[in-house]
Parts: sequence; structure tokens; C-alpha cells
Amino acid sequence: MIACRVCGAPLGAPAYEAAGPSMTSIMTLIEGPMQVFVCEGCGHAQSPDLPDIRAFYDTGYRISLASEDHDQIFAVGADGQPIYRTAHQAGIALRLLDPPQGARVLDYGAAKATTLRTMMRSRPDLKPAVFDVSTDYAAAWEGWVAVEDRATYEAPLCWTGRFDTVMSHFVLEHVAEPVPFLKEIWRLLKPEGRVLISVPDAVANPGDMMVADHLNHFSAASLARALEVAGFRMEACDATAFPGAFFVTARKSAGVVPTAGDAAEAARAARAACGFWGGAAERLAAAARRLSGQTCAIYGAGFYGAWIASRVAQHVTLSGFLDQNPNLAGSTLFERPVMPPADLPADVTAVFIGLNPKKARAIIAQVPALQRDGLERVWLDD
Repeated sequence: MIACRVCGAPLGAPAYEAAGPSMTSIMTLIEGPMQVFVCEGCGHAQSPDLPDIRAFYDTGYRISLASEDHDQIFAVGADGQPIYRTAHQAGIALRLLDPPQGARVLDYGAAKATTLRTMMRSRPDLKPAVFDVSTDYAAAWEGWVAVEDRATYEAPLCWTGRFDTVMSHFVLEHVAEPVPFLKEIWRLLKPEGRVLISVPDAVANPGDMMVADHLNHFSAASLARALEVAGFRMEACDATAFPGAFFVTARKSAGVVPTAGDAAEAARAARAACGFWGGAAERLAAAARRLSGQTCAIYGAGFYGAWIASRVAQHVTLSGFLDQNPNLAGSTLFERPVMPPADLPADVTAVFIGLNPKKARAIIAQVPALQRDGLERVWLDD
């Protein structure tokens, strides 16, 4: 890569580089090395384009289509019960946007649009619209989104200036051209309309740096820069409501002068997050050699767990994945079963912890099955 996708500044050598294959957000392996470049001009981090990005998102990226009620666990409450991502995300969106009565709300990059549908349970006055770059999700829109308010591949010209609010949840990190993407949202909004963008925070959730189809790893500074270049006036950046992510609101404006924010600090933090993964890979390799031939399990059937499996499964006997999400019980990942922690097999001698290392110890402390005498726990950061 030679230039930053956000500000156009020249890029130097990669801050992180590892031989392929690389892991995607849907836990599939793709050919090619994993690279992350950091821009000193605006604090943006980015990875190279996928080989055929249009085909990947049109027919290969089938997120949340496994079942009607598929959802991800956002957190575990103090009572030990899971808190699901969709409901939490919908609550944040309603709070930050506070859409006016009868507002036209477009979910841009909607997939099944479950967040928007959940919002409408509290706000049935909202007028929903959906857009995605795939037709795979069209069946999920039937019955609650009017035909004229659905679009795939391209948003129609008649939608120009149509919407009070546009939201795009965890999409911008996948986009090869983020500024043109935001300019298209600008086109669709009414004058002074508002946008809500959510993206991963790769410093708070360092696993994001290793996701091959996350082409962009935004900092608050680079996200502000991208919005301002696209013609938005940024209003708020919430990094606490959804730990590990930024939820940003901005208003359609004119004559906005781009500002870089604290780009130097953002670049330093991005490089530190990249550096973590070099050490994590070495720690995993050493643990896998030491545990060679033993029966092990992985806690976490998400990206972290899949990434660990891709590096240790050839050395240890991997019995399966442990996960508290009841929607995953009975499924498989890499041909291994996903099971609740209480079903941890008795012959497992070690569990690799496939969670965000900044949260892992607090979460594992609440899992009784992993407190078993003699059970070794292998951490990414230790």
C-alpha cells in the first residue's frame, strides 16, 4: 500500500506483517499475508484490499444467516446472563440519534437489519429503509420494509436527500474507499440530516488488527478526518457505550475544514496494538509446543478463538470450543463442536482463552467450569 485511504498521506513499511493464510471476520481463511500499515498523517491503520472484494461481500459474506435468531453475545451481566449485541446496539442508536417522530431511517450496509427492526419495537413511528451490497438478505426485509425502501448494490437517485437519519453499523471497516462511502451517505441525507457510524476500536479490541476483511482500523482521529472530508460535522464520539467500538454521530454540513485530531497519539497506539500480536503469536507457538499431544479446548467461538485454532490445532488434540452463547450450542467451528463451558470434557488439560485480552480475565473469573483444579489456562497476553 502506498497511500492512506483517509487522508492520502504516503505510507511506510507495515507495522505488522505475517505469512498467510489470513483469517476473516466470518472465520474463513484466505490466501495472502496479513499486513497492517499505520498513517502518521491522521492516525489511520489499514490493510490491503481483498483479492475480489465485490464478490466476497456479494456472495461470500453471509453474516447472521445461520438461523433466524442468530445473535452475538455483547457481554455477560453481573447475574451471569448474556447481554445480546443487537438489543444493546439498538438502544445506543436510539439514544445517540433520538430520531424525530416519523423519521425516515436508512440502515446502510444493513445485512438482515436486525438493529433497525429492534429499534422499531420501541419506535414504531419510524419509517425504515435498507441498503446492502448483496441480495442474500432480501428475505429478511420482507413484511416490514416497503419495496420502494429497499435497495441492493446501488442506492437509487430518487433517494437523494430522502432520509432524516442514516446509520451504518460495523460496515466502514470493510470498505476499500471509506471517504466515497461516506460521501454517498451525505447524498442520501436531508439537509442537516444526521449519520450514526459504528466501527471497531482496534486499540480497545486489538483482535480487530488481525481481521483480514477489516481493511480499515479507525482511531477517533482518523474517523473524524474521514467524516469531515466527506462533508460532515462530527458531533459526538462514544467509546464507552459499546466497549471495543466507536459510535459516532455527525451532521450533514457544508464548508467543513478537515482536522487531524490527535493523529500522533492514534498512530502510536495503533503501532502498539500491532506489536501485541507479534508477542501473542510467539506465546501461542511456545504453549502449543509444550502441550503437544495433550487434549485441549478453546474458550470463545469467535474471531479470537478461531485465530488461536489456526495456530495450535496442528500441535494439540483440540476437543472443541467453549462458548456461553446458547445459539452456538451444537454448532461446529473448524469441524470441532461448540459446547457450553459446563460441558468441558474431563480429559482436557488446558484451555486457550480466545477473548479480547483486555476483558479476558474478568470474564473467565465468572466461568465456574474453568476454575477446575489442575486445568491450565493459556492467555494471549501472558
